[in-house]
Amino acid sequence: MKKLLTTASAIAVLAAFALPAHAECDGWYAGLRGGMVKHDLSGDSESAEFGGDTIKFDDDLLMISGALGYRYQHWRGEFEFVWRDYVEGDDPLTTEKFKTYSYMLNVYYDLLPYNWWTPYVNAGIGLTQTKYSSFDKGVAGGSNLRNGNYDPMNFTWAVGAGLSLKVTNRFNVDAGYRYYDMGGIRAADLDAQEIYAGVRYVF
Repeated sequence: MKKLLTTASAIAVLAAFALPAHAECDGWYAGLRGGMVKHDLSGDSESAEFGGDTIKFDDDLLMISGALGYRYQHWRGEFEFVWRDYVEGDDPLTTEKFKTYSYMLNVYYDLLPYNWWTPYVNAGIGLTQTKYSSFDKGVAGGSNLRNGNYDPMNFTWAVGAGLSLKVTNRFNVDAGYRYYDMGGIRAADLDAQEIYAGVRYVF
């Protein structure tokens, strides 16, 4: 009898994860994501030069994003703002900072939309603001702007995939990977790879 109850319990748990959840998880949602991102210049994580200054791109940086979207069956569409921590240069005579922000329109396709878990794929387009500044150190009266601000807005596209777990019918936990192409910087191309985890709540 004990073995029978144990087997029945295991089957019930597996069935709960295999069966679809209720459809009330459709509708407007808000999402919050965080993870690590690595910028890459021309496919080689080396450095970029801005008027003689050098910025290294070999560090993993923090990223945080917020999203507002709508879900209907297999599909999710959302607007997302992505903030990424800055990269500092290693020149002892200057303070150099390089950072990026992205404004994205994303589309997701959930393979098993009403299951307790579902793999998904996603794609997005938008704009990335690339900010660079450089200041001299140790000058009278404080730091002086050395090479000015480099602040373009580039077209950006992204693709990715991940896995979503339904904690309740309205609360989901996601984990995934995304690749970004952020356009050109001077004579080079900038892209980024991102690993993240996040939560979504359907109103």
